[in-house]
Amino acid sequence: MMCLLPAAVVVICLTGTVVAVDYWDPADSEPQLNEYFDNEYIGTALQDLQDEYPDLVLRSSLGLTPDGIHEIWEVTITANVTHWRTHNRPGVKYIANMHGNEVRGRGLIMKLAFFLTLRYSVDNDVRSLLQSTVFHLVPSANPWGFATAEKKCSGTRGRFTSQGFDMNRDFPDHWESGTKIRFAGETTLLMKYAEKVPATLGLSFHDGALVANYPLDAHPDVRSNRYAASPDDALFTKLAKSYAAEHSEMSDTSRQCGSDNFVDGVTNGNSWYQVQNGMQDWDYFYNDCFELTIELGCCKYPTNSKETFTKVWEDNFESVFNFTSFVHTGIQGRVADFYGNPITGAEISVSGNNKSIKIRHEEGYYWRPLVPGVYNVTAKKEGYFTLSRRNIVVYSSDDSAATQVPFILMSKSQSSEYSEEDASNSTNNSKTSSDFDSSTNSSDSESDNSTNSNDSENSTNSSDSDNSKNFSDSNNSTNSGKDGESQEDDTSGSPVVLQTNLMPLLLLLLLGQL
Repeated sequence: MMCLLPAAVVVICLTGTVVAVDYWDPADSEPQLNEYFDNEYIGTALQDLQDEYPDLVLRSSLGLTPDGIHEIWEVTITANVTHWRTHNRPGVKYIANMHGNEVRGRGLIMKLAFFLTLRYSVDNDVRSLLQSTVFHLVPSANPWGFATAEKKCSGTRGRFTSQGFDMNRDFPDHWESGTKIRFAGETTLLMKYAEKVPATLGLSFHDGALVANYPLDAHPDVRSNRYAASPDDALFTKLAKSYAAEHSEMSDTSRQCGSDNFVDGVTNGNSWYQVQNGMQDWDYFYNDCFELTIELGCCKYPTNSKETFTKVWEDNFESVFNFTSFVHTGIQGRVADFYGNPITGAEISVSGNNKSIKIRHEEGYYWRPLVPGVYNVTAKKEGYFTLSRRNIVVYSSDDSAATQVPFILMSKSQSSEYSEEDASNSTNNSKTSSDFDSSTNSSDSESDNSTNSNDSENSTNSSDSDNSKNFSDSNNSTNSGKDGESQEDDTSGSPVVLQTNLMPLLLLLLLGQL
């Protein structure tokens, strides 16, 4: 049971033992953890959080480590948490301690779990965050390594799993089509977990340096210590620089470790040194999770745990929450059929970028972070007609909400009379979303001076706006007929309305969906 005193002192009671006692100012802090805690404590503390806040917290086990002793614990935190899989909310996934002797992240994630839960009822910002975002937190991905780690700033004891694997060299390689045969038990559990958790953004916390590292960590055509850009290089650079800038020390080269000299506190992974079979590249290519590796400090296992935990929270608090906010930028929407049924497995692609994402959300929702620009966005799924929307504007303000880009796809099996002629004719009957629901469209949106988005996604000119960013203001649509060729729609911002006997139902769907 968790015991909270309403005054300045907070006592956390776990199975009858006082684990931590410290000052807690509800205005700007959270319960302090005064000493390193073992894996049993993580499980018990997270269970107590769930018991006290069942509407916010859901603890689960990814499974046992191969030695059969240690559980790998995960906690999901969001409002109305038992239904998180059906919420229209993007997810973030934060993992620590995959190298067992790198310990700062354990404390950071545990503090984050306490903070979100305890502040929900008293902090409007936290409440709003948990009503719009799903947090998936894994404090220790390698508990066996932590249990055996040597309490030293350097060294490798505890880095590896019980089977001798380095977890951050143990994931399928995108370039080798996942040909690796044997994985550590802990790695297998994390991969299964990632398949079940459709996270949009991710952080992996490490120690041994002070830098925000972004993909790619490896590329077969690029030597180590050379820049290896991903299709989303501009986005990853922005995310990393934002994290480092909000950190109290990361972007200050005088505070970096040894001879490190990371400009702005960030580095491309392969440019630093090549990491093959790493988790962040795997998460990006296999799970559509845009992930950074955050090195939290020079010493891997600091001896002063209270000072370390206090400082790591103070240093990273703003960075973590600012990074989380990017999950609500770019584009987002829902892909459904004419009956409103979600189409999971549909693929979303954007022009100028060869990295598509697949929808894994049970209700067909997707979230796709992008840098500001103008994009053509396409949704496709085998057995359905492909639909594209043109000139989708992603705005430049960091606090702008994502541009809404929903899709209604027509099943080929349900439209035997649908033909190329129908597809061509349907463009003359297209409607904009404003025809059905004017509340979703802002026709008087004011634009600032347009800017160019010079990133690897090859997006075209973008314009800033302080008002609504509904896709229907400026985009066109195309629809693919049975032969796979596209017919363009010259009606701005319109979903293609097909000439079928489902027209009344479609109108109702649009009223409720756009």
